[in-house]
Amino acid sequence: MRIESLVSLSVLGVLALSLPVSARTQDALPSADAEVTAAELRHHVEFLASDELAGRATGSPGLERAADYLASSFERAGLEPGGDDGTFLQGLVMTRVVHSKVPELKVVLVDGSEYEALFGRDWDYSVRGEAKSTGVLSLLHVRSLEELPEASDGKRALLLDGSRRERGEWLTAREMGSGEDWGMYLRIGSKREGKVRTEVPRSSMRVKEGDSSGTDPCDMVRVRGGLLEAIKENRVSTLELRVFAEEELTRDQNVVGVRRGVGTPENPELADETIVLSAHIDHIGVKSEGAEGEDLIYNGADDDASGVAAVLAIADALAEGPPPARTLVYLLATGEEIGLVGTNWYLDHPVVPLESTVCNLNFEMVGRPDDLVGGSGRLWLTGYDKTNLGPLFNGAGLTIVADQRLDQNFYQRSDNYAFVRRGVIGQTLSSYNMHEDYHHVTDEADTLDYEHMEVAVQSCVEVVRLLASGEVTPTWSEEQGD
Repeated sequence: MRIESLVSLSVLGVLALSLPVSARTQDALPSADAEVTAAELRHHVEFLASDELAGRATGSPGLERAADYLASSFERAGLEPGGDDGTFLQGLVMTRVVHSKVPELKVVLVDGSEYEALFGRDWDYSVRGEAKSTGVLSLLHVRSLEELPEASDGKRALLLDGSRRERGEWLTAREMGSGEDWGMYLRIGSKREGKVRTEVPRSSMRVKEGDSSGTDPCDMVRVRGGLLEAIKENRVSTLELRVFAEEELTRDQNVVGVRRGVGTPENPELADETIVLSAHIDHIGVKSEGAEGEDLIYNGADDDASGVAAVLAIADALAEGPPPARTLVYLLATGEEIGLVGTNWYLDHPVVPLESTVCNLNFEMVGRPDDLVGGSGRLWLTGYDKTNLGPLFNGAGLTIVADQRLDQNFYQRSDNYAFVRRGVIGQTLSSYNMHEDYHHVTDEADTLDYEHMEVAVQSCVEVVRLLASGEVTPTWSEEQGD
């Protein structure tokens, strides 16, 4: 069943043209300080990760309140508004998918019998486009490029049985984007069964307009356990996804500030080059159910209130003194947790032409030291071997080292990768130490190490100064691929 929007296109037009101004009381900022301090960083994190903001889910009142706070911080730092209508807020119109029932996956085996595929135990899924059921789809299990047809087929479910790199290479070779034009796109999960999920899936979101892909991508289904085994043994004939959901329109916003570059006497053209500094402001909201008295709020202190605090502190630190040679764009993006939505929106609507952007430096989970890279005050850089920036930072005496967990694919897992997909250098600074509070309600403000953050963000200020001065020019290395 194809789900139709609950709101008319005329209402969409009103939302797109006019985002209402809220009348909330302004939340207090920390004392202004040109020096990065643990106290300033703690203040930002404690506000953003407070229970009052209810986990900052995309499109939520808590995230809107956070955006107002961040806009005020940018204004105080003397940044130029980079949002809509002379504000710091760049509005997005989005569609919220609201589930009324647990989705179902009907799986028919080649012998005609039905496999009982339970949500959570055998599969889960992500809504990539309009929430919709699929109808009956035949399964195509692909293990090599030669097995992948030249064209997509909306009546088939596609499973690419290869590594991340192989899957990307196969889709690229066939010019199939990310597999969005098939009837269903299957991903391989764990060999072990998961836990049966009986709760209704939390709401998901997608951009209603401004999506650069121009397509309505199919849903992505991740298979695991016995169902994965049956597929690999070629015992599955057809699949049918049944979705019970409605769509409603909502709005959200990025927060964007600009500090214009002036070039140098030797290179005045540097003023036309841009460095984008980013972090994501959203998290995953509140648990849909829990026991009485149980903490249900995903506060997201490390992920990514810590990165947002770093960007705010950098803006404050660079507020005084001469203007930079290169232009600095500060992008605090929504929707990272649901697929880099806010960053992709910015890339479709950049405050300065995208072709002038020489790199994106993203800040993600910098709240705790990582012993693997030397502990307190040190950060690691994703995609270290893909550009010249890591070695240049090291050469300048900065405590930035290579990402030591390449198996986790962190380079592809944050907002920087949206830039990479547009051909712009994008890398993330982090100190995530694989702590167990990631995406749990225990990611609270009091678990962060603010002395570590102070030293680390001071290094980040020097990194930004180096880039903004024009002393170094970011370039791809020979290892720029995925």
